[in-house]
Amino acid sequence: MEQEFQHSKLRRIQSITVDIAQILKAAAEVINTEGVLSLTLEAVAKKAAVSKGGLLYHFPNKDALLEGMVDYLTQSFVHGIHSAVNADPCEKGKWIRAYTILTFTQINAEMNTAFLAAAATNPELLKSMAERFQALHVHIENDNIDPILATIVRLAADGMYFNQLYGMDLQEDIREKILDQLITLTRGENQ
Repeated sequence: MEQEFQHSKLRRIQSITVDIAQILKAAAEVINTEGVLSLTLEAVAKKAAVSKGGLLYHFPNKDALLEGMVDYLTQSFVHGIHSAVNADPCEKGKWIRAYTILTFTQINAEMNTAFLAAAATNPELLKSMAERFQALHVHIENDNIDPILATIVRLAADGMYFNQLYGMDLQEDIREKILDQLITLTRGENQ
């Protein structure tokens, strides 16, 4: 009986997790296809194929939904960086290398619009994101390479991200060459 209860509880938890991811992706799709002004709880519930009550259970208002999107984006990014750092056998520059590679792979990700939507509607939502990124930057600046070089590489990666976010995409071969050059810099090969 106890084991059956535990399985039932696990299924509910998994269902909640799926619902949240489904809702967040639906919100991103509404923003991407219809614009941030069309982001309403009703539109998201419809796109996610959940009841409005189900949506309100997780996100009681639009700001909570945007905050959820920003948190999801940030947590995914930070987790990806930690995973890449742990897998990198080269100690020198591994934080900035992980940051750069992950930033380049995040380009065109559907949830990136959450960042713009949050910034446009409520800049306060970006404070937790800024705090987490500040913690990453401490690692980057103490990454066994020149901290100025590490910061230059980070700013270049950020520039590529924002360039794409604002719709100014580069050709794929140029992006790859830029990424290769930045990765070379993270290894300290041009110092």
